[in-house]
Amino acid sequence: MYDQLKRYEQIVFDVLSVLLVLFYSYAAVVQPASTQYHRGIYVIITYVLVFLLYQSKSKVMRVVDYILILLSIICIGYWILNFEAINYRTGAENAMDKTVAVVGVLIGIELARRVVGNAFVIIGAVMILYGVYGPYAPDLFAHPGDTFPNLCTTIYYMSDGVFGIMANVLATYVILFVLFGAFLEKSGAQKFFIDWPLAAVGHKIGGPAKVSVIASGLFGSISGSAIANTVSTGTFTIPMMKKAGFRPHIAGGIEPAASIGGMFMPPIMGAGGFIMAELTGVPYSRIMLVGLFPAFMYFFSVFVMVHYEAKMHNIVGERSEHSAMEILRKEWFFTLPLVIITIFMLTGYSPGYSAILGLATCIIVSYKYKETHIDYTLAVVMALVLATQMTSLLLSKTVGPEAGRSFNRMFSEREMVFAGIALCVIWYAIKKEHRPAIRSGLKRFVEASRSGTENSLKIGATIGVIGIIIGVLTFTGLVLTFADIVIELAGGSLVMTIFLIALASLVLGMGVPVTAAYLITAVVAVPALTHLGVNEIAAHMIVYWLSQDSNITPPVCIAAFAGATIAKANMWRTAFASFKFAKFLYLGPFLFGYVPAFSLNGSAMDIVKAFILIIFGTWLYSYILSGIWIKQIIAWFKKAPAA
Repeated sequence: MYDQLKRYEQIVFDVLSVLLVLFYSYAAVVQPASTQYHRGIYVIITYVLVFLLYQSKSKVMRVVDYILILLSIICIGYWILNFEAINYRTGAENAMDKTVAVVGVLIGIELARRVVGNAFVIIGAVMILYGVYGPYAPDLFAHPGDTFPNLCTTIYYMSDGVFGIMANVLATYVILFVLFGAFLEKSGAQKFFIDWPLAAVGHKIGGPAKVSVIASGLFGSISGSAIANTVSTGTFTIPMMKKAGFRPHIAGGIEPAASIGGMFMPPIMGAGGFIMAELTGVPYSRIMLVGLFPAFMYFFSVFVMVHYEAKMHNIVGERSEHSAMEILRKEWFFTLPLVIITIFMLTGYSPGYSAILGLATCIIVSYKYKETHIDYTLAVVMALVLATQMTSLLLSKTVGPEAGRSFNRMFSEREMVFAGIALCVIWYAIKKEHRPAIRSGLKRFVEASRSGTENSLKIGATIGVIGIIIGVLTFTGLVLTFADIVIELAGGSLVMTIFLIALASLVLGMGVPVTAAYLITAVVAVPALTHLGVNEIAAHMIVYWLSQDSNITPPVCIAAFAGATIAKANMWRTAFASFKFAKFLYLGPFLFGYVPAFSLNGSAMDIVKAFILIIFGTWLYSYILSGIWIKQIIAWFKKAPAA
């Protein structure tokens, strides 16, 4: 899509992409921006880039695109510049406030229509109608309602609206980790994520499929998208599975089933983990720890089913040219960005700070091979900032707090940023013979920024409509009503409640991205689960896991259809194969609900015992679902001597 833009549009896209990287890197590491700038800059750039990239077909409508870009800048800019004044006159907004709000809400709907499709727009429109015509709704759902301009004003300016939870999570966490994923891929790490598992298990029973599972776990933990994971790793693994002897629809089904596991796998867990931390107030490092074992169990389940599928059809892969240890010895450094992020997050640093450190590490790692060099200015700046912070911390601990503060006044993070940039500029000026390599590195930096920004637009475009949905749910009080309805329909049964949430997630996931489906469902379903005695993190995990089901559960299952396209297989057979291999997706929520230790809630001994039983249970569950035991029983009866 970027290639179809005119040259000046490409320049605008690249400039805004780099600006996004630099602004949020600075905000995460040096000086956090004020609320209105922190959220507003992200929203305004996302709106502009969506209308730039997802353009209208005709020349006349292209003019409309530019009008929408201008209106987006005006509406969001108005909120940024008048943030404090608008908050001060809450409930007594003037005509200008209301006009901007109405236009801003309508632009948000059009934005979602272009990127996500009509289904999401219909949901948003229905919510607005419900907000306006509340008195005419059935008694169970009735509320006082409001005029359309007043409702838009509430949605646009309230803390739960357009600039609310979703905007904050995207600007604080998601954009940085999506950019990190793009830089990691640009550094050449993706090749390692496939080559290493290929050497480790590629030659064993079902080897290529096991490579798919491991590679999807590694790459999926940083890609943040099941579909992107399916397409990127599947392009390599699916043809390899077919060549080994897997039927096309099975090869196409294994990859998306493995790919959605990346959405649960720390350190990044898609965007859902960050939203969970925001909603619960629990540190993200704790969310990571809770999510680790369940994620491993998901991949273990797919791995076991793949093993028995291959065993039934006697499928064995080919031995790699290099051993796994040899590849690990040569390319271990590609794991450094993920290791750095994990260590810093677990030691209490913010996810944003950790992401920028990881991104800087990707730049350093890219210098292993000449063809993957990325400009190192950002890495130099981060190294200086980190050195300053660590020295200040060391002085505070050894000499005293005053020594640390004095050092910080002399060598502040802001000064280190300018010093790092100055050092690189001087180096570039001196080393004239290196200018082709420098230009190449800068070009790759821009390409990585562009790739990350483009990947973020799919979820960023949902901000407006998610703001409408959550804003109306809060405004009407439907959040509490829905929880009561679910509990009543389920008859107080946790099993039935989980089934109802699974159904709601599946239906909602047909029309909206899975992260958006999680946020919307969590707002209304978590209270019902906690009312039934499920702890808050486990309740969010139940909703988050179930929100992924639309990726592999018919009838929509976009990730499964992507796998079918690569495998050149029947769409529906592939979808049902994917549904079969991902069955732990439905067992996990019940474990969260009924086994507190599964979410690290309990004594150390309780957790250890639960983990041991769950490992065995997961193997048995996967063995039974694989169907190999039926074939073994039939073979046993055939071999048994006649009486």
